[in-house]
Amino acid sequence: MTDRTVYLMRGLPACGKSFTARELAGDTGIVLETDQYFYTEVGEDPACYDYSHGLLPEARRWNFERFIRAIEEGISPIVVDRGNGLNPETQQFARYAVDYGYQVELREPESEWWQEIRVLLKYKSVTKEILYQWADRLAEMSHSTHRVPVATIRHWMDKWQHGLTIQDILEYQPSQE
Repeated sequence: MTDRTVYLMRGLPACGKSFTARELAGDTGIVLETDQYFYTEVGEDPACYDYSHGLLPEARRWNFERFIRAIEEGISPIVVDRGNGLNPETQQFARYAVDYGYQVELREPESEWWQEIRVLLKYKSVTKEILYQWADRLAEMSHSTHRVPVATIRHWMDKWQHGLTIQDILEYQPSQE
């Protein structure tokens, strides 16, 4: 059993991922968030979120390089604060961590509203109307930080996979469409 852990945060914007990530990291760990790039590497004011969709691939590369350095330094826990669904990017984080002897766990926010939303997501075929109302609220809640559009949140809700596991992520095969 390893004492080195990577937590992959999973959830929607404005649901408390970052708060939970900071709690998981504690005093000895590190939180790695792609959005940090738009604060620290873009623009003049590190307090200003200077998002540019065109820079997203660079931001993702930057964050993964930080992840590699944290693994090489043996930091634990490492918390990857992003949506972490079933996709090649999440798989890249999980595989790298496993290859270097880290235990990998999926974690979700602990906020009261996330607990409600996650149940709605489980039954999204019949709760879509309520979920989309939540998307409106989450977009508004994220306005002061990441400004995630409601259409993006709805898209992520539509693609949400309930019961996702680390094994699912490690075995993921992208479709050849």
